[in-house]
Amino acid sequence: MKYNLIKVKTTIISSLVLAGLSLSGCQVGSFTQKTIHTVAQTQTQLIALKDLFSEQTMESVSLSPDGEWIAFLQPHNGANNIHLVRKGGDLSDAKPITNLTDSVDNFVWSHHTNEIIFSKDHEGNENKQIFTLQFNPNNLKNSIIITNLTNKEDVNYILAKQLHDNSNKLAVFANLLQSDTYSLYQLDTKTHTMTLIDPNELKFSKAILNRAGEIMVGVVLNNDSSMTLYKKEEQSWQQVLRTQPGEQVEVIGYNEPKHTAVLSGSIQGRDKQELIELDLGTNILHTQHRDPLNNSDLYHVILQDDGQPLIAAYYDSRLRNYPLTESAASILSRITSHFGADADIHVEQIEGKTGHWHITAKYANKPDEQFVFNPNTDQLIGLLNPEPSFDPEQLGTRQSINYTATDGTKIQAYLTLPKYANTTLPTIVLPHGGPWVRDKWEFSSGYFVPIAHYFANRGYAVLQPNFRGSTGFGKHFTSAGNKQWGIGSMQQDITDGVHYLIAQGITDKNRVGIMGGSYGGFAALAGATFTPDLYKAVISYVGPSDLNVFMASFPEAYRPYLGNFYAAIGDPAIEADRKDMAARSPINFIDNIKAPIMLIQGANDPRVPQEQSELIAKALFNAQLPVEYILAKNEGHGFIQHNNKLASIIAMERFFAKHLGGTKSDSDDPDLVNHLATLTVDVSTL
Repeated sequence: MKYNLIKVKTTIISSLVLAGLSLSGCQVGSFTQKTIHTVAQTQTQLIALKDLFSEQTMESVSLSPDGEWIAFLQPHNGANNIHLVRKGGDLSDAKPITNLTDSVDNFVWSHHTNEIIFSKDHEGNENKQIFTLQFNPNNLKNSIIITNLTNKEDVNYILAKQLHDNSNKLAVFANLLQSDTYSLYQLDTKTHTMTLIDPNELKFSKAILNRAGEIMVGVVLNNDSSMTLYKKEEQSWQQVLRTQPGEQVEVIGYNEPKHTAVLSGSIQGRDKQELIELDLGTNILHTQHRDPLNNSDLYHVILQDDGQPLIAAYYDSRLRNYPLTESAASILSRITSHFGADADIHVEQIEGKTGHWHITAKYANKPDEQFVFNPNTDQLIGLLNPEPSFDPEQLGTRQSINYTATDGTKIQAYLTLPKYANTTLPTIVLPHGGPWVRDKWEFSSGYFVPIAHYFANRGYAVLQPNFRGSTGFGKHFTSAGNKQWGIGSMQQDITDGVHYLIAQGITDKNRVGIMGGSYGGFAALAGATFTPDLYKAVISYVGPSDLNVFMASFPEAYRPYLGNFYAAIGDPAIEADRKDMAARSPINFIDNIKAPIMLIQGANDPRVPQEQSELIAKALFNAQLPVEYILAKNEGHGFIQHNNKLASIIAMERFFAKHLGGTKSDSDDPDLVNHLATLTVDVSTL
């Protein structure tokens, strides 16, 4: 699970480094298939686990620059591998061109014909290495050449761009000199040599490069959660502005002809992030676009090759696009005419040479579809887009709702319901990770949206609230989560969502569970400890349990980027903060817990180390409280390997069916059941 602070076209070092960045005196009842039987369970066909989470699911579908090939990620050998097929070919013609047992994280097409550049870490350790892959289009099977361009396994290499004027050179950020500093290098793909371009002594967390691969504008995240924006002037760095604590400024693009920077910012009195142009000669800023509804931060920007913005997008309950030129408005209108109201159209890229628009159509109940639109011919070309491996009609309804928190704050959330039932349902609350992200409407917008559909198909209502601390709704909404982890407004917003569903008659108050990953895992444990009468079953997926230990466990490489964490959680160097964090840490309130707990953890997790799950697992066991522990030794912050994903979902399904009474599958794949047994830890041995 990788989390970004804002979806904009920028080089964001910190989002890649942190990515976000998870029975004493009480008898817990267990429900059975016979005691709980809803209308939804009798009329809805259960979708098979392997269909909803199919090995045929594709990610990162991308057309080659010459328009001849389609590449994508798809499970093969139990891991995400790169596959290739000629444009116009069928999915059945696609061939895996990597054969790895540890997943590829991401890839881009190279400027060289028939070449791909990809990155991967080792079993979730988040030290990414960079590779090139060449292929012969006439002999795919026997022509693949994979070259490892980097060779230090304890260094994280972040590909920024391939240079326009020298395609044998890659601009790469790497913590090669110091673990806490991502310096800028040029990596020669022929000689594999790294040339230092900028030592990044200021420790930029975000930066934008010019065509030559040099940093032109950078942002430093300060320890008080303010940001300082710098520009390059005569080979030295000049401060342009320093924000107030909690204000955001993102570097989106650089317009070389105009010598201007394109920013997204909630600065100088702005609450929502707006599209801002910075004149690098005069340091004058002016707003180019803001949300006309004043609901949302700037979500996504499409730029021309010269850096001129063409489209600004905002996201409240669903995506809204605003074209910024008459030409862009005309083309976008022609594209959207091909789709119904059930699709959100995300513009991903506009090719400078051909003028082709690369778009993604996103839906609530099926995977994304990718297209290329030719404005000259009005031709919309689909990039594979196979039929889903499941019947979307068997999924439930997913809708945006709003409810009012205890103090009057409006909270936006997504509610996924079974297809044929909407009252007195067992309910799972699914708070998102981050917490500096937000949940979205689309099926493919995150790992936990298909999870929500999976459990709705089993008869549950699933609530995903965008509680305070979430991004996308303005800086005041985000900063309202500061020091509120565990017992403050963030958790109260989640609790209020449950009470809202109970008041609406949707939720059976005696059958409520909570589950989440990363921050969501912490929120689940906080729910178990601070509102113990509300939840009957709790799952923490890579969630921290002790805030002091969590803050002290960050690797050295993360230290310059922790200003938001200090503001939101606390600084372990400050005694008052340590006491406050202890008062908000679930592990210190084990005696409050009444519900059974399941912990799911990756052994290589650098963000929420294994220790976080094992500390609370041992504490629960010693208190004679029911606890189950799932540990994958080849995973990091969230499960990537296909068999680990599916086995953990089987564990979740059985756990909630036992304690909340929802339906579970009649038969599970024996291989996955056996694999789950290998992941299950005997807590008494810890």
